[in-house]
Amino acid sequence: MPGKHVSRVRALYRRILQLHRALPPDLKALGDQYVKDEFRRHKTVGPGEAQRFLKEWEAISRNLNLIF
Repeated sequence: MPGKHVSRVRALYRRILQLHRALPPDLKALGDQYVKDEFRRHKTVGPGEAQRFLKEWEAISRNLNLIF
């Protein structure tokens, strides 16, 4: 199970950074740094908080995908 969680997190992280490529350079840099900081900050949270975090970022990813 932990391996599946790690791959899910990594795939989501990569997907968000890929979506940022469509942004202007200044916004891309700001967005990339924000995502990196958020994922780093939530690296050691408990299972419940980790699930909420992933759910929210997956929704953000879906919304970004609709925009780009």
